[in-house]
Amino acid sequence: MRVTRSQVLWIVGAAAAVGIVVWRLRPAPLEVEIAPVTVGTLRVTLEEDGLTRVRHHVEIAAPVSGRVDENRLAAGDSVEVGGVVATLHPSPLDPRSRAEAQALVAQAASRTQEARAQVQQVQLLLDEARRDRVRARRLATEGALPDREREQAEALVLARERELDAANARVSAAREGERATRATLLGADPGGRAAGVPVLVRSPIRGRVLRLFEAHDRVVVAGTPLVEVGDPGSLEVISDILSRDASHVAVGMRLEVRTSGRAPIVAHVSRVEPAAFTKRSALGVDEQRVNVIGTFDAPVSGLGDGFEVDVSIILWEGAQVLRVPSAALVPLDSGWAVYRVEDGVARRVPVTIGRRGARDVELLGGVSPGALVIVRPDERVRDGGRVRALP
Repeated sequence: MRVTRSQVLWIVGAAAAVGIVVWRLRPAPLEVEIAPVTVGTLRVTLEEDGLTRVRHHVEIAAPVSGRVDENRLAAGDSVEVGGVVATLHPSPLDPRSRAEAQALVAQAASRTQEARAQVQQVQLLLDEARRDRVRARRLATEGALPDREREQAEALVLARERELDAANARVSAAREGERATRATLLGADPGGRAAGVPVLVRSPIRGRVLRLFEAHDRVVVAGTPLVEVGDPGSLEVISDILSRDASHVAVGMRLEVRTSGRAPIVAHVSRVEPAAFTKRSALGVDEQRVNVIGTFDAPVSGLGDGFEVDVSIILWEGAQVLRVPSAALVPLDSGWAVYRVEDGVARRVPVTIGRRGARDVELLGGVSPGALVIVRPDERVRDGGRVRALP
């Protein structure tokens, strides 16, 4: 049978029409969010809430019962060592109370001796940390020690030095408490020459008034808190983390402290407390948590005692890491995969992942730098399906 020219044209036209209809009726490309696989910095962090606190502080209490004068100090005022923070007129002591006061004097003397012993112990730890720092510097220069371990040795010396400062402050506080207790016996002795002499309650440390517990003239009993004095320059941050995460945190690790409206403040872990405690979460679940103490690398302004902050403990950091957004991962039976976009088509590619950061994940294999992957793919995304990037 001979096909004429008009029949050929008719067949071609019909095929073209069918093709156009099929083209128009095929599903439109699925609009998806696309991100590239990049090489850059990746951090593995622990994100927790934290509180600032003044490390060197002392709560000064009334050494004996009596009437305290109206206080002229206010929160924020500066106080020198030995500065008067309150004036107390002690009540006369009966024989029994006097015996108790003498016992308090003996206890205060024992606390002074204990504080001095702690200074000697911290001094030994500081000397050992300094020797370790010298060795770490030498080994790091020879290339036999990672920089991270050298930095931890440096941070440990800094932490020991500040612990020594705190121990010395405790000695001063104990010595001042002993002096105030002895003065109380003189002022409250009804038969002594110093009867009726007011007791001047002095600050054992130099700093600022953090809290004023008793501002007005009134009668107080022995042990009533009067003033809290602290050194704002000794500010530190404390954050409680889950006990199962505490094993990954070590002294010397870097952490960042964030508050609204300012750049992150750099600090280092100075102590991980050895005992956990139970804390109820916002969801009502009891959790075992551990306190992590951080020391700021430089004096901090704009923060005070008891300020709420956000804390990021940097467990690991890499500079040239192949990374992909964690939201691009989809689970497989034996691992993970991503949807790579090639010429408008989604291709599911198995990948091998490493460390996980806050937003990105380390890629150990599967895709190359620069590849485009779908972020947050839903159930509509299929291997081989047509996709189009959202604007």
